[in-house]
Amino acid sequence: MKTSIAIIGAGIAGITLGRNLSAHADVTVFEKSRGLGGRMANRRREGFSFDHGAQYFTARSPAFRSVAEDAIKAGHAGIWPKAVHTLKADGLVTDTRPPEPRYIGLPAMSGFANGLAVELEIRKEATVARLAASGDGWVLSDNEDKDLGRFDLVISTAPAPQTIRLIPETFAGNAALKTVEMSGCFTLMIGLDAPLDPGFDAARIEDPVLSWIAVEASKPGRSEKTALTIHSRNDWAEANLERDRGEVQAEMLQSLKRLLGRDFSTAAWLDLHRWRYANVEQAVGEPFLFDDDLGLGACGDWCLGNRVEAAVESATALSERLITRLRGA
Repeated sequence: MKTSIAIIGAGIAGITLGRNLSAHADVTVFEKSRGLGGRMANRRREGFSFDHGAQYFTARSPAFRSVAEDAIKAGHAGIWPKAVHTLKADGLVTDTRPPEPRYIGLPAMSGFANGLAVELEIRKEATVARLAASGDGWVLSDNEDKDLGRFDLVISTAPAPQTIRLIPETFAGNAALKTVEMSGCFTLMIGLDAPLDPGFDAARIEDPVLSWIAVEASKPGRSEKTALTIHSRNDWAEANLERDRGEVQAEMLQSLKRLLGRDFSTAAWLDLHRWRYANVEQAVGEPFLFDDDLGLGACGDWCLGNRVEAAVESATALSERLITRLRGA
């Protein structure tokens, strides 16, 4: 009988882990949301489309580059943007750095994750709230104490602060988990009835409030309706996480007006999303955490750094460790 493994979180780390382990164990992935990909997220509203989380990802290792290129061949990924300029109060600074392939999901950012997850058993809208020891394994339950099943091994790929709340204090990696620091971000989404050409497809922003702007229609496979995605600075978001949403939106719009010389406060569509755990400020510094005796583990980008590829590397390293364990069982 195969070992049963529960993976908490269907972001890129959870999906990578599930793909790598599915031939060696009975794997079930639990995802609290309706969609997959975690911060590789997309939102559609009234014909507008916004990649309101991760904007693109790079692939610097040959192994992950192969995954990204295979996704392009399968129609789950594309290349964007060709350049990332810098927007300052006194104008636009052109990107002169050597080009590096940047990848996005198709037809939306979450498409990359969806393509990778095709053959996985994923239980969506299933929030794992508690773990209870049961013999040599663990029983999972949700917020309403509904039994989600018993598993031999449990791996959390949720952000470190959420993993800490879930995994018992006796977990061998608990001290390392507590060293992780993550910061938030606000994403402002603007939909316009008329075309707009700001002179760039994507730009980093040098500003006390804002850090990024993207023109969504410039991405392959997206809606042609004019949509802008704007990220706040992480330090500004951290200082304003609990602030009234209307005040946050108004201040972000004011900063955008100062930078682009246009007031977007009466746009056809305005929305704001708060990411409580958007950026890895302090990583664990090791690829994964695993407690052999308890049969509990954790992995994610927060183990190694603030990149999509870091999540893949973390999950790959843990899957190799688990496969060795499973073969010896």
